[in-house]
Amino acid sequence: MAVVSKHVREAFEVIRKNGIAPNGVSRKWDIIDPQTHERFPPKAVLRVAKELARDASYTGGGGPPTNDPLRALGFEILLKHEFEESDEARDIEGVMASNLDETTRRRLVNARLGQGGFRAALLEMWEEQCAISGCDIGAVLRASHVKAWRHSDNRERLDPDNGILLAASIDALFDKHLITFKENGRVRAAASIPASALAELGVPKRTTVKIGKRTQFYMTHHRAEFERVSEGRSYDV
Repeated sequence: MAVVSKHVREAFEVIRKNGIAPNGVSRKWDIIDPQTHERFPPKAVLRVAKELARDASYTGGGGPPTNDPLRALGFEILLKHEFEESDEARDIEGVMASNLDETTRRRLVNARLGQGGFRAALLEMWEEQCAISGCDIGAVLRASHVKAWRHSDNRERLDPDNGILLAASIDALFDKHLITFKENGRVRAAASIPASALAELGVPKRTTVKIGKRTQFYMTHHRAEFERVSEGRSYDV
């Protein structure tokens, strides 16, 4: 039996009683219970709703593959509070308001969230490890764009060569252009970030990363932003 809105409403009650396991807490999205206005993880809700409907079809990954079926049943899906005023949220709103076809919009939203095909390609390219620290804990790995989203066209936003896989704390530095990579792959840091702090965040000294030729093209844009942010004051890690 296909999932209908009744199963989703019942799923809210089941989760209130039993929790969301084996699903984890959603990082990006919430589904809203229209009766109580409580927020729940969409993947957990859809999983439970399918169990109630005895629907054995694949639930899908996070983001649009989970959110779209729930939206189609009339439920509201929102970004989590901490993302509502973020650049990420504004970029996603821009994609959803565009005239692009639904498939392209979905791919772009997934790419902006570091999910979907973009993330899968980066996991393969970087052997499921942080490019700098070697961390292989999937839950903390982020699929980050090299050339900033706001400076990229849609083709570049979906291009895995415009991506790098980094542990969350290191990704935050890279995303804010506080660290970058030289042409030889050596990590370079803004002078405002002390070496001791980098070590605590998992950036070893004398780190060199092998960067492909196509990714090097995007890295030139990242280095330019790094120079602007660091105001030319930086050092090799």
